[in-house]
Amino acid sequence: MHLWVPLDVKLSDAGRLVQGKVYGKRSFIIQGVAPPDEACPADLTFLFEPEVETKAGAVVARVQVQNKNGIVVRDPRDALFRLLEHFGKKKSIHTIAQSAVIDPAARLPSRCEIQPYAVIRSGVSIGAGTRIGAHAFIGEGAVLGKHCDISPHVVIHQNTRIGDHVSIGSGAILGKEGFGYIKKRRYQRLRHIGTLVIDAFVDIGAHVTIDRGTIGRTVIGEGTKIDNLVHIAHNVRIGKNCIIMGQCGIAGSARIGDRVVLCGQVGVADHVCIGHDVVVYAKSAVYKSISPKQVYSGIPAREHRAVLRALARLYRTV
Repeated sequence: MHLWVPLDVKLSDAGRLVQGKVYGKRSFIIQGVAPPDEACPADLTFLFEPEVETKAGAVVARVQVQNKNGIVVRDPRDALFRLLEHFGKKKSIHTIAQSAVIDPAARLPSRCEIQPYAVIRSGVSIGAGTRIGAHAFIGEGAVLGKHCDISPHVVIHQNTRIGDHVSIGSGAILGKEGFGYIKKRRYQRLRHIGTLVIDAFVDIGAHVTIDRGTIGRTVIGEGTKIDNLVHIAHNVRIGKNCIIMGQCGIAGSARIGDRVVLCGQVGVADHVCIGHDVVVYAKSAVYKSISPKQVYSGIPAREHRAVLRALARLYRTV
């Protein structure tokens, strides 16, 4: 798949951007970037394995590729990051759509973008350079920092606090009431009067739901990245620079340390504590608190080496 912006850039200029050594036709015009198996002769591609075949007119790899124009770099993934960072930036547009519904008591900076049919309620504060997508809803008293990117159809409930440089994918619902009930003659909802705090440089994927605290706060730490279709319940606290992959579910009041990686479809029980620098492999279920700097897997989650030893014994008896 090509970049959403046309490149039309010389190979020599791309070489400077990725800090690599150019060979072949330096004036070759790159019209797009594509994966090796989809690239055409006008494209640039990145070869993480130099022996991969491609029809691309130019390649980026660790070594020179015969019969190709190209760029030699130490790390093709870093080169890909640099190129996409340069050419994939969204243009800043400082406009407020006439169809947006903005309460007079909302505080907007002179430099921001509010797209059509967005709704911004009383007491909302938005930082400079922030983009609010079409049909997004920002509830009363919510605070958004500088240079945030709020995609279309995002719902941010009242009193949510969002730091600078936060990206939120379409359909995400942040700061809603959690799943809390008390049983009398019938189940009655326990009202949630807490808040949600999202620190700076957090990325939140599409259709993520994060509940506000029942009382107190739900907190997402600085630099944490959350994939699509994740649910995070009330009063959860997630540390800094964590990776939460798709379809994870984290139950109420769980505590997750810094630099934790939860792979796809991991479930975390309520009130569990996960230490710093833990990795939990896909489809695992964390029922009890687990120690830092370990790798876990399975249902219930145990140290991964112990799981492998148990599986080895099991299969020896089959």
